[in-house]
Parts: sequence; structure tokens; C-alpha cells
Amino acid sequence: MNFLGLGKTLYQSSAALITPGKERPEITLALSERLLRKKASGAWPEKALHALRAENSFQNLQISENRDVVAPTLKERAMNAGFPFFEHLKAQKLDAFSGVLNPDVQFVTHHLCHAMAATLMSPFSKALVVVVDGAGSRLQDFPLEHPERKFPPSLTDTMSSPLHEEGSVYLLDRVKERPVLTPVMKRWNRFVETNGRHLSEGLGIFYETAAQYIFNDSRAAGKVMGLAPLGKSLPFEGSRVEWLKNLEWENAFREKGKKAWENSPQLNTYREIAATVQEAFEEEMFQWVGNLRERYPDYENLILTGGCALNCTFNGKLFRRGMFSGVYVPPFPGDESIGLGAAAFSYFQHPESCWEPLPLERQQAYFGPRTSAPSAENIEAVFGAKYEVEKPTSITHRTAEVLQRGHVIAWFQGRSESGPRALGHRSLLVRPDKKGIKDFLNARIKFRESFRPYGASCSFSHASTYFDVPGDFHTPYMAFAAPTREEYRARFEDITHTDGTCRFQSVRPQQDQRFFDLIEEFGRLSGIFCLLNTSFNIMGEPIVESVEDARKFLDLMNQQEVAPIHGLAIGDYYIRARGHRE
Repeated sequence: MNFLGLGKTLYQSSAALITPGKERPEITLALSERLLRKKASGAWPEKALHALRAENSFQNLQISENRDVVAPTLKERAMNAGFPFFEHLKAQKLDAFSGVLNPDVQFVTHHLCHAMAATLMSPFSKALVVVVDGAGSRLQDFPLEHPERKFPPSLTDTMSSPLHEEGSVYLLDRVKERPVLTPVMKRWNRFVETNGRHLSEGLGIFYETAAQYIFNDSRAAGKVMGLAPLGKSLPFEGSRVEWLKNLEWENAFREKGKKAWENSPQLNTYREIAATVQEAFEEEMFQWVGNLRERYPDYENLILTGGCALNCTFNGKLFRRGMFSGVYVPPFPGDESIGLGAAAFSYFQHPESCWEPLPLERQQAYFGPRTSAPSAENIEAVFGAKYEVEKPTSITHRTAEVLQRGHVIAWFQGRSESGPRALGHRSLLVRPDKKGIKDFLNARIKFRESFRPYGASCSFSHASTYFDVPGDFHTPYMAFAAPTREEYRARFEDITHTDGTCRFQSVRPQQDQRFFDLIEEFGRLSGIFCLLNTSFNIMGEPIVESVEDARKFLDLMNQQEVAPIHGLAIGDYYIRARGHRE
């Protein structure tokens, strides 16, 4: 039996396949955004299914699915009312993957999907699990509901606390939120009508609404987190809904683009709102997890998941408070993991499934389709006609030499990362002490707002040298912001944010031997066992997935007289960009 999960979500739709193995199951996770080249795509996961079917047998499948807030079947019927969607699925031989056309497809609720994906990756034999996001599934749909709990069907879950023991998940508690659809104030009514937004007391919607106000983009929660240290928080009284209603919405950012935002006369207001939202978020989260810790003292470890678990500022503060022996955030806490969580739920129900904790030193997130990995034939076919394609004796030594000289390189290795952050398979890399490199990246490559920080990757054994963390601290997925040590803050200015912290990844050889070897080789040449690591893309686009995507990126960089990157290290090959000589 193989287990296929479908994340038919509003954003970040996906398809995932779990194939049982002798020790651990094999995972393949295809994300619609990477294949369609549309960031955060919530398209029905047709493209992702085709990617999985191209390299796997779809025999003997158990299929599970989820869509946030409304059931997938409701959405599919609505789609079919607009055009012959079901006929299209039949023509594509995908009708088995619709819960309308195939009654054997199992529905799994949204927060349970988050919890099961995290459990599949968990390094702990037992832990408290906190799931926090904008909205989940209807409460009465949760299959593990306590029989005495009765909730109105209009409520959706925004925070929940499952408990995880040896691969099983039990629901402990949930915050129940009813969306507030406002006819409250004329200015707010107009906002609802034009943007289709709703409010609730939930932390995820609270943060998303602030992102809409500040950046005209509800998906820009990460930018709000990055902006928060630059502002002073405002007084916060009453409920989150009332606070949001009372904002001066005529001052909300309505335009698009970096230049328009940075020239806005309301920048100070945006900074203050970001600081207020972050502070309120942290206070609520600390109360929630603190209460859980008191109620369940036998559970010393915590797993954070759901989109709000991407708040690395809070995660870092939580770790430093020492409330839990271990705090773990999976590589895909957002909706990228919903398809995988649906598959994991079915997998764990199967009598022949096996589970054991995955030690932190063996954690990795490279679950993209196998066809996303570069091959020699594909590299030469895609780049050979136009570019100088070099095959050095050692790609890590060749790349480390270029990095040591202060150049930016694109690094493309193996299967793609399955979460939102570059973790050494689809990365842009440069030495972290190169003065002005943040401004250079923003102006020439990434085109991001100037306030946004850059992260870093360093070898596990050197992490505590540069950052104020214990020597055994693991952060394989850049999930925690930690203070840069005082003696390195000036040198690492461009990877240290305004609040003195850096979001960094610790790398061990068991996670990714080649990326670890690159950092070690760069360290031997430069004396620094750390690299600035940002995602291999430009702002507004998904991380590159295929060799062809990497070629398009390099072509774009080569439109400048001297390309801002020195070259592309892809597989065993080094491909030099325009204008660079040895």
C-alpha cells in the first residue's frame, strides 16, 4: 500500500506520496507553485499529480485530501458548475483523485494534516504539538474530537494542541474562532468588498490583516515580522478584531512594488503596526504554550507547526526562555505540508506502518520530485549551447574558491527543498562578511525591500561560535532567530538584523554531505564556517525547481553588462555568468 495525500488548499497546494520502507518511509512532495511558477499557487494540484505519476507507480494507492475552511468536494462542485471540471479530470485520468468522483478518497482535517506532517518528521518520541494558522477545517469535521465537545458548524480552528506519542496524535484543546464579517465602518466595509477579507480573533488572520494593511498583500506576514524591530509598538487594548477595525484604513498601502512602498509617507505608521502585531503575537503564544506546559508537565518537548510557526523571532525567544527541553519546527510548517500530512494520517492508520523519531542530526527537507535533481545529460543539454560549462575535479572546492573571493554564486543540487526556505539545494550564497552585500543583493538580484534581513548557513560545530546558542543547538530549517555574538556583529552586519539576531541554518554531514563539505571548504579557505544563504529566486517568484528554471534565472542575470552572480554550481558542473574572468 502506498499513501497519496492532496493539499487542495487556498494557497500552496500540493501532492505527496509516502512509500513504506524498511526503516523509514520514502517521501516525495510536489508543490504546485514550483511547477506552475506562480508563488503560493492554490491551483487544484493537477500539475503536482502529473509530476508524481511520471516517476512513481500509482498502483495500490490510499488517497487522502484536505482543503482549508471548506471541504474539497464543495470547492470541486463549485468549479464544475463554472466549467466541465469533472470531465477534464476524467480526460486527464485524474478522476480517482476527486472526493466527488471517488468516494474512497478520505478527508482529513486541516490542523490534523499539519500535526501529522510534523509527527512524521518529529525527533521526539512524545511531544506537545501546537498548530497555529489563519484558519483550518470546520470543528465538527475533526475525526479525533472528544465525544462530549459540541461546537457550532460555522466555527473553524485557528489554534489547536494535539499531543504526539509514538506516531499517534490525540487532540487536547483548540481555540475556536468565528469569523467576523463586518458591516462596521464604511472604510472597513469597502476593504471587505474589494478584497474579500474577513476578521477573527485568530492570530493567523490578525497577522495576515496587518500584512494587507502594511504591504497590500495578506501573504506578506514574513515581511511584517522583519519590519517589526524597526518600529515602536502602539497601545493595544480590547480584542484583536476591534484593534484592526480601528486602524486608519485610509492610510493602508494600496499600491504595488518595492519603490512605491519605500517612498510611502506612512512608513513610520507601518513600522509601528508591525511592532504592535509582533508583540501581541508573542504575548498570546507565550500564554498558550505556557499554559500547556503547566497542564502537561510530563511533556518536555514542543513541536510548533502551522503557518504561524514560520515566525522565527518568536521561535528564538521561546527557545531562549527554556520552557521546554526541545522545540522543533518542521521544514514545512505552512500549507506546503498539507498534502504530506493527509498522506501521513493514512499511513499511520495502516497496520504495517512503522515509525520512530528522526534524530535532529539526520533531518533533511529535500523531498521534491526525483526529476528535480540535475543530471549530467540535462545540464549539458540546457546550458551547453550558450554557456561555458566546466566540470571541475571538485565542485565544492571550485565553488568555495569563488565564494572566498567575495562573489555571489547560485547553488543547485539534488532534489528541491520542500519548504519556503533555501536549505542548501536551491540557494544563492556569498560570504557573510562582505561589506554592502545586503544592498547589492537587494539592488541587483533579489529586488527586495531594504529592511529585510538575510539568513545564513553554518556548520553545526561552529554555530555557537557566531551565534548565542548552546553547542548542541540544532536548527536545520532556519526556524529560529538567535542573537549574533557581540564580537561578530560588526563583521556579520549584513546577516544580522536590527534586533541583533540572525535566522540561521545549522548543517551536519548526515543532513547534506555536499553542502556541509562546501561550508567546511569555504571555512578552511576563509576562516569563516558560515555563508549568507538566501533562496534561489527573485522576489515574487517561487524558488527555482528545475534545471530549466535555473537557466532562465541565469539568462535574466546575464541581461546586466556584468552579471551580479559569478556563476552557477549545478550538480558536478560550474557554469560561469557573463562578464566574469578568473
